[in-house]
Amino acid sequence: MRLLLLLAVLCGCSPPGPFGVVLRNDGVTYAGAAAIDITPAIIETFTDINGNADFDGCLDDPTAARDGCDEPFDDVDGDGWFDAVFIGGFGPMRPANDVHDPVWARAVVLSQDGEYLAFVGLDLVGLGSPRIHAARDRLADEGWDPDRLVVASTHNHQGPDTMGLWGNPTDFDNPISGRTEAYQERVTAAVAEAVRQAAGAMEAVELNVGTVDLRDRSVWFNGATFGGKNPTARMHGLIQDGRDPVLVSDQLLVVQGAGEAGTVFTWTNWSGHPEVRGSSNNSISSDWVGIMRDVLEDRFGGVALHMPESLGGMQSALGGDLPAVGDDGSWRFADCDEAAVMDAADVDCFGLLPGDARVDGDGDPVPVWAERNSWEFVTAHGWHLADAAVAALEGGEPLSLSPLTIDWESLYVPVDNIAYQILGPLDVFDLGLQDGVFDPELCPRAEESKLGCIETRTAQVQLGDLGFVAVPGELLPELAWGFPDDPAWAAEAEGTTRGAGSTWFPQHPAACDGVDFDDCRDRITVGDCDCLAMHATPYVLSEIPTVGPLLEALPTRHRAVLGMADNYLSYIIPRPDVHRSVSLLSDRDGDHYEDTVTPSWDFAREIQAAQIRITSRRP
Repeated sequence: MRLLLLLAVLCGCSPPGPFGVVLRNDGVTYAGAAAIDITPAIIETFTDINGNADFDGCLDDPTAARDGCDEPFDDVDGDGWFDAVFIGGFGPMRPANDVHDPVWARAVVLSQDGEYLAFVGLDLVGLGSPRIHAARDRLADEGWDPDRLVVASTHNHQGPDTMGLWGNPTDFDNPISGRTEAYQERVTAAVAEAVRQAAGAMEAVELNVGTVDLRDRSVWFNGATFGGKNPTARMHGLIQDGRDPVLVSDQLLVVQGAGEAGTVFTWTNWSGHPEVRGSSNNSISSDWVGIMRDVLEDRFGGVALHMPESLGGMQSALGGDLPAVGDDGSWRFADCDEAAVMDAADVDCFGLLPGDARVDGDGDPVPVWAERNSWEFVTAHGWHLADAAVAALEGGEPLSLSPLTIDWESLYVPVDNIAYQILGPLDVFDLGLQDGVFDPELCPRAEESKLGCIETRTAQVQLGDLGFVAVPGELLPELAWGFPDDPAWAAEAEGTTRGAGSTWFPQHPAACDGVDFDDCRDRITVGDCDCLAMHATPYVLSEIPTVGPLLEALPTRHRAVLGMADNYLSYIIPRPDVHRSVSLLSDRDGDHYEDTVTPSWDFAREIQAAQIRITSRRP
């Protein structure tokens, strides 16, 4: 180290940082990127006799000989136990039988004028802070500043279970976690190694940043509710929000770093769930994220990585419609067959010749729609996002990393959800629930939960004129971006025009007109009103009127959320809209599924308060 310092003095430059991070005060931006394969090995598989993709056998009965053990598995090691790789996402007990495409840990390290940050994206359903902080601490032992690391999972529903929820956790006599210690350790090591390799590969780069809203890309990306032509009426910018109010975050943000030899990295940030292959799949995959990255790497070179935006409530194309694409990503369009050209009721084809393109009344060729829950659908989704990323970069602008800062703030989330309280002590999750905080100054409601509070963190990140709010879960987009600039919103939010035919609250039942959600949030019904189908009236972000959208506090022109960052604690819902009688153990959740898996109805309020504390520290 003394030799390095002496050489630094003689050459007038700064010594290298940990793992080779460039820390020169020369106004130049430096970047490095790396990718580590974290695909699990599939050794033992099962026979899916009923075709439902779930294992309906017994984990200790390879030949399914006992009553109730309906499906066999290949006991390769002969120990009489199904050593499955359970897939994280959708329902439990969905083992992987093979690998469709790899899953990765991908990192980019950025530095300028002595400051540096690392970002790691994981093709996982989520990773808890115990594993992220273990990787952070290993890097810290080797000289890395532990606060200069942001790790986020893409929320991939086709990768291995890293949370523990997707084994058989609700078998209270013998709860089975879906995670394995060996794989958790492998992921921890991969996070650290990806940062080491990226830091060691740094070079001078020029950065380009661009954004595009998917709703503006095509009329076929929006349904009729939002002025488009997609067959799914509520599709909006390739997202079908399944929870009222129908609000989406469809901004795709792209940052690219290019050096002398070409592209070093392409980094994307968008809100859609990587779940579009659906629950009928038994193949490990990175879902549409992998397709998008492959396309971007084929076009630009370098390493592509993805980190999610506001994932909550419910940002996904699942159950919607997407235009299909060919092998080269070009859109596929429908033709008129012999029956169609003779059918007077078929206005798009009547009177044309067989083989002519199907064209709608506006003269637009009509797409072929990708089969739902298929690899065709996954491929189409990935290509549409990749094409949008190219467009964002073409319309982008240079980005300087001055200033380059990150400011973390701890918060304490009381564990209200009864499912967490019951399942937490069973050691199936990997969330650090055994380390609950009971200090009444930090966790005022500690006495209300036997698990106390979960300690977690949120941050504000600034990369020059690009800012992020990092949150440890799936943020509902209105908490980040606020409410629509639409005159109809005010009336619907106040509850005067909700229900069939409305834009933002179409699922609201007429029987709930005039019912106050405050009277409903702890009940299943109020009179004829189904409380699980209605939402807060008025619909607001907080009981405190001065609390606004999180991103408004950032001083940057470009801004976005980094979701699932530093922890995965599920959905972050506006506190006034949380229904408190549902949980994972409920029989029915109506339009409040997200409430069943959030750990606390105070989660959003604690995030908002922590972000206010960060903002108050800004110079």
